[in-house]
Amino acid sequence: MMISEWSIQYSNTSIWKKKARGSMINMLTQISILFMILFLNGSAEEFLVYLTGGVAVISTWQMIYYLKMPERDYIRFEDQAIDIRRGIADPRWRAADKDVKRVQQVGDVLTIRKESGEEEEIYLENVTDHDADIIIKEFQERYGNRMHTVPEKNEGSF
Repeated sequence: MMISEWSIQYSNTSIWKKKARGSMINMLTQISILFMILFLNGSAEEFLVYLTGGVAVISTWQMIYYLKMPERDYIRFEDQAIDIRRGIADPRWRAADKDVKRVQQVGDVLTIRKESGEEEEIYLENVTDHDADIIIKEFQERYGNRMHTVPEKNEGSF
């Protein structure tokens, strides 16, 4: 494709809804624990209120973050580089095309290794099948003989 700049967004919404549900359950659990302590004792230590409130706020932030994942770019392809979103608190991972030593595909995971030894994984389950095909084709075009596919081992075989 080699268009100046384009991106692939997260798209498997069932994964993100599941993670958001987990964050919501965590938040509700923290609030329930606090109310149970208040109900049983009539009061609670101040630090416990702050701790529980802090965890509930973080869980709420996580829930909103996960629900908005399909709106975010996962991979950005630029003229001579790729940029990958790592996670909720990690900075984006960037690699210039000339610094990519090897790209290896094992099943639904693409591992990119830089000349420096630094690695990053792309999970194709986070995108649609169509977008996964586009990513693989783009990597094959960009990295040619540096792109390798390893067949998955069948489970149950030795």
